[in-house]
Amino acid sequence: MRRRVQLVTLDCALVIAEEGSFLAASRRLGIHHSALSRRIRDLEHSLGTALFERHSGGVRPTLAGAGLLRNLRRVLADLDGTLTMVRTARDVQGGSPATGLEAPLHATEILDAVTDVIRSRPDVSLRLVETKRGAARSP
Repeated sequence: MRRRVQLVTLDCALVIAEEGSFLAASRRLGIHHSALSRRIRDLEHSLGTALFERHSGGVRPTLAGAGLLRNLRRVLADLDGTLTMVRTARDVQGGSPATGLEAPLHATEILDAVTDVIRSRPDVSLRLVETKRGAARSP
């Protein structure tokens, strides 16, 4: 069953886990710590489980929270890749040359994107070049 959860709330949960405290996370995010705490409490309530163990030194993910955060990182990486693919397709359709795909994409997603571009713009030629991460790209 899908639940309505705001993406910003999920991002907040990741930052809290990275920072190890609500206060440090609130500083990094630029929001008041009580608003951040309320946001996470509401998320925990909607999920029916605690995501963080609160202690005097900060917070640490519960078992459920660690699982959520692990899967969340994967899902957000997939989402970033999908959004990059859409922007790249938009740039190619608009005539602007794409600089490349930075986010890791599955081979099938790349092939789907290439197929869509070829079908929508038969007048455009594509050249795919594989580079190692961090390697300089030639123009």
